[in-house]
Amino acid sequence: MIQAIEIPSIPLERPAKQQPTGIEAFATLLGQAAAYTENLRNRSPEDGNALIGRVRGTGPGVSFGAYVGALKRELAVEMISPFEGSDNVAGGVLLPQDAGIADRDDGFLFLQFDANCRDLPLHTHDHSERLIYVVEGRGFFHVRDSDSEGTTRHVPVRSRDVLMFRRGTLHTFSTQAEPLHLLSYHAPFIALDDPRQYSLPDEVVYPAETVCEQDSRVSCDAAWMRIG
Repeated sequence: MIQAIEIPSIPLERPAKQQPTGIEAFATLLGQAAAYTENLRNRSPEDGNALIGRVRGTGPGVSFGAYVGALKRELAVEMISPFEGSDNVAGGVLLPQDAGIADRDDGFLFLQFDANCRDLPLHTHDHSERLIYVVEGRGFFHVRDSDSEGTTRHVPVRSRDVLMFRRGTLHTFSTQAEPLHLLSYHAPFIALDDPRQYSLPDEVVYPAETVCEQDSRVSCDAAWMRIG
């Protein structure tokens, strides 16, 4: 069952000038992601394990794309593939200390899924929460429904969608005709070579094995935002 959950809006802080620098973008996105995941952590489990929202502007000026663009342009990120066993996925770490921000244990990971990527199995991150900005492209987020054992929900995602989920949530991503680029926030950030970072269930399941095309349909989201 899809349920609307109200979370107070946490806007990105506007830069001193029209467009943010890489450091400003990093600090602002880090702060927003941390605040949202803290909100999720403090909520009742009845509110669900995984939520989806949408990044929206409220007028002309600086855009979400400007923040992500500043990150990519000014802060070097080395993309490494294969990632978590998939030759079709690349990942690149961006930590606070890389941007001169000290005394934090969280961080970001850029993720790139090639088109037609279906080989990253359902998995969990048992020691950290996640908030994921969809930066570019289209794909699917697959998540095991907390209210119905054994049922996997397939959620289409596209540029400017944002997802967040609790530690231990069984999930993965896949793509079809288009690639998918993500900015993934980890709270806390656990090194990619640490065995605590990524866990597979006893029965390994790939996205294609859980999809039933007969159940596919088009509809409007249950959650609407009042604008007037």
